[in-house]
Amino acid sequence: MGVIVFAMLMYTFEERTNDKIVSVFDAMWWAVVTMSTVGYGDITPITVMGKLIGTVVVFLSMVFLALPLTIIVSTFSKVYGNRKCMVMKKRKNIVIVGPDDADDDDDGTRIVTQQRVT
Repeated sequence: MGVIVFAMLMYTFEERTNDKIVSVFDAMWWAVVTMSTVGYGDITPITVMGKLIGTVVVFLSMVFLALPLTIIVSTFSKVYGNRKCMVMKKRKNIVIVGPDDADDDDDGTRIVTQQRVT
């Protein structure tokens, strides 16, 4: 939705002065590239309003794309860590307790004792 709105705004303000934005699809390409923070530089705004729209697009894309990605990656890391502990328990038959300052492994857990699980 944001791509369409910002593409229409960019096309409206840049169509007469920017020879690289000749259709709405060119403006949509600019919006996708700008919102995904790739920024190829093949299409850039020329007018003051176009540059202002570009600035708004960059900041909004950070809010709507970059910030939720940190939450997703953080959750994935926690789930992967829990899964790794479960697999270690199953394969090696060991008891794992929570984080401790001494004898830390890579994932922040400590092996207390080895015990056969039947």
